Amino acid sequence: MLKILFTRRFRKTFGSHLRTSGTHLKVRDYFMHCLQHPQLEPYLYFSPDSEFEDSEVWTDVPRGRIVRELALDNYDALFLTGRDWKLLPKTYKGMLIINLLQSLEQCREDHWVFRYLKKPAYRICVSREILETIRQHVTTPAVVIRNGIPLELFQPAAEKPDGAILIWARKQPDLGEKLYHTLRARGREVTLLRDYIPRAQFARCLAMSDIFVCLPLAQEGFYLPALEGMASGCAVVCADAVGNREFCVHGQTCLMPLHDDCDDHLHMVEQLIVERELKEQLQQQGRTLAQAYSLDNERKQFYRFVDEFILH
Repeated sequence: MLKILFTRRFRKTFGSHLRTSGTHLKVRDYFMHCLQHPQLEPYLYFSPDSEFEDSEVWTDVPRGRIVRELALDNYDALFLTGRDWKLLPKTYKGMLIINLLQSLEQCREDHWVFRYLKKPAYRICVSREILETIRQHVTTPAVVIRNGIPLELFQPAAEKPDGAILIWARKQPDLGEKLYHTLRARGREVTLLRDYIPRAQFARCLAMSDIFVCLPLAQEGFYLPALEGMASGCAVVCADAVGNREFCVHGQTCLMPLHDDCDDHLHMVEQLIVERELKEQLQQQGRTLAQAYSLDNERKQFYRFVDEFILH
C-alpha cells in the first residue's frame, strides 16, 4: 500500500462569507478516489488554524484518516494544490509529489505560487489551458484530467418553472446585483446567490431554474458552476473564462456574453426568454455534454495516471 498525505488549510469563514472553493471540493474528490483504490492509503492533514469539523465538504472523509501532525516520514507521497506548498517543512524534499493545478492565476510568472512549478512533481491539470500555460515551465510529467461533477446530484427537476432565472454572483457580486435588480424591475422571476450555500442546496436551486447566469472571473482554471448548471438542465449564460472553453461553447451549450458587461448579459438572458427554441436547444445540448464530466470518468483517468506514474 502506498500511503499518501493530502494537505489543506481550510478556513470556514472569511469576514461574513462562508469559504468553500472548487479546489477544496476537488481535493476532497481526489481523496475519495484514493480511498477507493486498492493500492492507495490516503490521509488528510489540516493546518492548525483550519476550521473543517463542521464543514459539509469533508463529511465523507473518515475521521480516522484525518491526522493532526505533519509527520512526513510516515508517508510515501504527498498530494498538493498550489498553495499547499507553503505548509510543507523542508523535509519534504525528495518525496513523491502529486500536484493538482486548478488555477490559471497561479500559473502566471508574477504569482508567488509560480516558483513551485520548478519543483519535481507529477502534475494534474484540470484543463488543457492550464497544461498549455505551464508546459514550458515544468520538467516533470503533466497531464490533463478534466474535473468531474456528481451527476447524481446535479439533475433537472421534473418540471422547471418557465423563465425562472438564477444568478450565481459569488465572484462578481456587483455585477450580480445590477443584473438582479434590472431583471426584477422588468418583472422577471430571478434569484440572486452571492454567498456559498451547501452544495446539495445549490443543486436544488439549479434543478428548479430555467436559466442560469454564472459570473466567473476573467480567468478560471476550469469553472465548475457552468458545468453544474448544464447538468441540471439549465440554459447557461457564462462569459469566457479561458479554462471553461472546452464545455462553454457559444450557441451550442450556452450563451457567452462579454465579461463584466451588464448590458450584454441582460441581452442574452432576454434572448433566452424570447427564443424558446434556442433555450431548449442549449438545455438539451448542455446536459448531453455534461454527462461526459462525471466523477467516475475523473476517477478512471486518475487511476490510469496513478498506474503510469505513481505505482509503476
